[in-house]
Amino acid sequence: MWRALADWMLAFFGMARELQEHRTTIRELEHRVRDLEEALKLLAQEQRHAGELAISEREKLLLRIENALAQRTPALPAPHRKKRS
Repeated sequence: MWRALADWMLAFFGMARELQEHRTTIRELEHRVRDLEEALKLLAQEQRHAGELAISEREKLLLRIENALAQRTPALPAPHRKKRS
């Protein structure tokens, strides 16, 4: 009887220790998941910003090209309109 009680107590303490280890592991995993979520949010923000910068740079380049063409191309005369009688 005492042997069975001692075995039950050892099993109980073993399970309690394992439960505590699992809880600690879960807390660590939750912390890592929160860190990962924050990193993903920052990455998404960085990508949006990079996309906005790329659009801005393309617009600037297009304006430079248009300005360069306007400077090199003679101005076109105004279209002649036929007078109706």
